[in-house]
Amino acid sequence: MKTLFIIMFAMEGSVLEAELLRFGRAMTRCECTGLSFDEIARRVCDEGRSLEALQRETGCGRLCSACLPDLRDHLVALR
Repeated sequence: MKTLFIIMFAMEGSVLEAELLRFGRAMTRCECTGLSFDEIARRVCDEGRSLEALQRETGCGRLCSACLPDLRDHLVALR
């Protein structure tokens, strides 16, 4: 659906650029739980918790799971 939306506006230049930027951004929090990736990273790094344990406790990444790819990338980038 995203691809179709972008193709539909391909002739309008600035609209296409705006949509590419909007869809190209990585998520920065779990929308289902409201937890930011920085807060999750703090709990993983500072408290020595596993992502799996935090998922069980908070529901982050377990409800719709849309944030998991970006969350994992965020945690890897901090290592």
